[in-house]
Amino acid sequence: MDHTLQRIYQQYEAGLEYNRRIGLYETARKNERFYRGDQWHGAATDLPQPVFNLIRRIVDHMVGTVMPGDISIRYADDRLPFIDNETMRRAVCRGISLLEKNAAYRWNRNHMTELVHQALLDAAISGDGVFYSWWDTERDCGQPFLGDIRTDLISNADLIVADVNSTDLQSQEYIILAGQASVDTLRREALDAGVDAKEIEKILPDDVDANATYDLSKIQMKGAEKATYLIKFYRENGEVVFDKITKNCRIRKVHTGLSLYPVAYFNWTPVKKCFHGASPISDMIPNQKYVNTAYAMMMKHMRDTAFSKVIYDKSRIPEWSNEVGEAIAAVGGGCVSDAVSVVGVGEMQDGYLALINNVIENTKKMMGASDAALGDERANNTSAILALQEASQVMLTGVNVRLCRCIGELASIWADMLCTYCPDRRLISYEEDGTLRAEEIDYTLLKHELLRATAQTGHVGSYVPSATVATLNKLLEAGHLDVGQYLRFLPAGTLANRELLLQEIQLKGTKSNE
Repeated sequence: MDHTLQRIYQQYEAGLEYNRRIGLYETARKNERFYRGDQWHGAATDLPQPVFNLIRRIVDHMVGTVMPGDISIRYADDRLPFIDNETMRRAVCRGISLLEKNAAYRWNRNHMTELVHQALLDAAISGDGVFYSWWDTERDCGQPFLGDIRTDLISNADLIVADVNSTDLQSQEYIILAGQASVDTLRREALDAGVDAKEIEKILPDDVDANATYDLSKIQMKGAEKATYLIKFYRENGEVVFDKITKNCRIRKVHTGLSLYPVAYFNWTPVKKCFHGASPISDMIPNQKYVNTAYAMMMKHMRDTAFSKVIYDKSRIPEWSNEVGEAIAAVGGGCVSDAVSVVGVGEMQDGYLALINNVIENTKKMMGASDAALGDERANNTSAILALQEASQVMLTGVNVRLCRCIGELASIWADMLCTYCPDRRLISYEEDGTLRAEEIDYTLLKHELLRATAQTGHVGSYVPSATVATLNKLLEAGHLDVGQYLRFLPAGTLANRELLLQEIQLKGTKSNE
């Protein structure tokens, strides 16, 4: 085996071993099962197996709360204050403005909102959300040449770093991404890269389930003919090198010209001196197990004791019948009532159900998903509910901050790729006033600037529409608004067919004036 390939695989195996030692794979596997609802996995019990999926309700609320509304990406040049040439300064400012417009257009075009939502769910389940951007040389950009940026999500189990105690990804000596692809695809890629035919034959399929961790994508059907590949990123003379290999063959090695690793990630809950974060689901699993088991025992108890039972003296009554109106013969003397008795239904211990509900309520409160936050509170006082809902979001502020930092790093990667891979004649696209536009930009000039991106979010709380409706109700009751004004100011989505109702009210008013 080539010594370089062997070295990369040793680094990869060391990363896997570290992940196993911190329980990354088992924890993520268990968390995903509990979120999905498979909460009795491996349980050997005769109890009923109810699932009251408290975890999914809370996690979906947390993800929805953190999920940003409008994303605004802003670029800045740290070198700009020191540029003496006014013409160059204006050119840089114009280029930065175009990059910002392109980022907004790219965000919508690439459905990044959906991708961010999935990244948040990944982080809630496994502890980390990871974005990977790469230059797709086959992607049609609408211009006379091919190539554009693509952004995907990868599992945190497939990201290996040199220093597992550092959370600064860009300062890592190297990072390794793992993936799987069909053997034919990898062989074609190697052939296109000019690899010798004998070397290409060394690309062989993995053993079935050999690399299975918690990711179901690693468990393949027999005959799937897939092989694991590794992509190692490291720097030489300040530029990122891309080295893609399988266990016995180098597919291609490229000096990318990039200055940033094309990976951005964030933790849900940071763990001190650890690259990987922690998942909120891990804290809820014991409570979820208790709730399920407590309900299961209650169901079994009620099933066994819900109906009364008849006890009779078999020496005096040979056989009991429950047929309506049928006579039952008793043999022997004495009082018949002494031969028959009825055992009543069983009763639950006082407070048992209250304890279960108390566990559920406290779990939701501790995770910031109180009834007010979830919308289960009666709306007697909208202002108070709004205050409770805002207070429940405090514990998620850190997640939102880390996500914004990650999106800013992702936008910096986009700018790095555009300035590195785009030819001089390539136009940059953006959308303005609902029209798609394109302009020239000096990528060479921007490549030598110290560009940094930040992301800002505009988040609308869940109860803001409720507060708006409550205020409108008071204004309407006080006579400060008419019905038409009330309908026009209602928040979007509050009332179906609002425009049609407005038209009918206006038509009715016109007829009454006539």
